[in-house]
Amino acid sequence: MKTFITYLLILCFTWCAFGQAQEPQLKKLLDRNVPCVFEGESIKLDTAYYALNRNVSYSYSYYYPKYFKEIWPKEEVISEVRKVSNAYIDTLTYLSPDKQASFKLFAGQVVPFPLAKRRGVKAGDILAVEKAIDDYIKVIKAGKDKELGKVNITSLCKGIKGYNFSIGVRANKGNLQYLYKIVVAELPATGELIFSHFLYQYPAAAQEKYAALGITLANTFNVD
Repeated sequence: MKTFITYLLILCFTWCAFGQAQEPQLKKLLDRNVPCVFEGESIKLDTAYYALNRNVSYSYSYYYPKYFKEIWPKEEVISEVRKVSNAYIDTLTYLSPDKQASFKLFAGQVVPFPLAKRRGVKAGDILAVEKAIDDYIKVIKAGKDKELGKVNITSLCKGIKGYNFSIGVRANKGNLQYLYKIVVAELPATGELIFSHFLYQYPAAAQEKYAALGITLANTFNVD
C-alpha cells in the first residue's frame, strides 16, 4: 500500500513539474505576433464597388469586387446525392469582366486541435500546428502545391499570432503573376484548425490594372 501511495505521489509531482515547465513555453508561444502581409500599392475599398463576405463554415472573411463574376463549381446531383465526390466542391472563384484577373477561395487540410469549450491548449498543440504550416511551406517551395504548382517564388512569409498562422507567397510563372495566401482558421463545430486558401492571379501585362487590387484583397483575407 505504501509503495502504491509513493508511486502516486511521484506521478503527481512529475505531472505538476511538467505543467509548470509547459506554462512559460505556452505563454511565449501565445504571445508571438509576427505579421505576414503583401507589400506594395493598395487601393481603398469603396463599399459601392466592394463587399465583405464571411464564410462561417470555415471562419474566414474577405472583400470581393461586386463587378467580378462569382463562379461555383458545377455539381452533378442525382436524387440529392453527389454523382461524383469532389473535394473542391466548396471552391469559389471570382472572375474580372475582361477575364484577365481572377481569385479563388478553397478549403485545405485539417489539423487536430482542442475544442474551444474544453480549450486546455498545450504548447505541443501549437507546435503541431506550426509544424503543419512549415511542412506546407516546403510543399510550396518544392512546387508540389496542387493549385500553385511549380512557380518562381519572389517572396514568402509566415505569419504568427498565438495559434493562428498564415502563409503569404508572391510568385510568377511565365506571363502570370500570383498572390497566394493561406490562413489557419478554427472550425466552429469541432475546434479543429483548417487551412483556408486564397489564390489571386493576373497577367503581367495587366499589372497596372490588377496588382494593387490583388494586394488589397489578399491582405483582407483573414481569420474571421
